[in-house]
Amino acid sequence: MAGIEKILSESDRAEIAAAIAGAESRTTAVISVRFEKRSGRDPMRNARASFTALGMRNNPDKNSVMFYISVTDRKFAVLGDDGINSKVGMEFWDSVRDAVIQQLKQKQFSLALCGGIGIVGEKLAEFFPAEKTEKARADSITFGQ
Repeated sequence: MAGIEKILSESDRAEIAAAIAGAESRTTAVISVRFEKRSGRDPMRNARASFTALGMRNNPDKNSVMFYISVTDRKFAVLGDDGINSKVGMEFWDSVRDAVIQQLKQKQFSLALCGGIGIVGEKLAEFFPAEKTEKARADSITFGQ
């Protein structure tokens, strides 16, 4: 493994992927985790670009969510599409961000992300319960430059 991919062990990846799969099984939403080396001053701008590039805006319910981590810059953002944003307020996203950052500061990436995914998954299941149809799927964990 090279570069920023080393930040997660295989067991961390498996735990995060399982958390995503569990959350997604209860909702029509797609959840993704994106790691990049640098985000610059505005991690949300890079998160939005990655969100779009990975096709996460293609979900018909507009309820996809991305957890974005800039490794070198030590920045984090959580980004929801228009559908989920219309159901929850900024206070919800701030609480998710704060819960995740608390664990990230201790370099507990799996614990941080699995906790955040759980919180978001509950809210997604509440507003966008699962259907029996197959949904479009982006890779759940991706690495950028």
